Amino acid sequence: MGAWGAGVFDNDTALDWLDALERTGSAAVSKALRSLPDAAGYIDADQASDALAAAEIVAASRGNPPADFPGEAADWVQAHGPSVPYDLTEVAADAVARIRTDSELRDLWEESGAEEWYAALDDLLARLGRVDLT
Repeated sequence: MGAWGAGVFDNDTALDWLDALERTGSAAVSKALRSLPDAAGYIDADQASDALAAAEIVAASRGNPPADFPGEAADWVQAHGPSVPYDLTEVAADAVARIRTDSELRDLWEESGAEEWYAALDDLLARLGRVDLT
């Protein structure tokens, strides 16, 4: 049975991405955030899940982890957080904002009630230092 919930790490894709993080290090964070399609491109659900997980790693690396941070992610950040480039903070916030407004993941959440999902992304944006949560 797959994992599914409103939190960033409450789906199998994000949990699988944590395995890639363990194997490839901070390059996985940069790749997940920088490989999103340009502003005109649609973000598919798997890309969105990977980017949201990477954004959580960025926030945690800046000292702002989520309350429900998975243990393996917390361990990775404790050991490797300083290797996450600081310039990824704004890239992560931009990615989360785009996913929140125009992505397949958003569309899927809209079909089943998205309030909890929006709250999770708003919390992530706040922890990334983005105050305009739109």
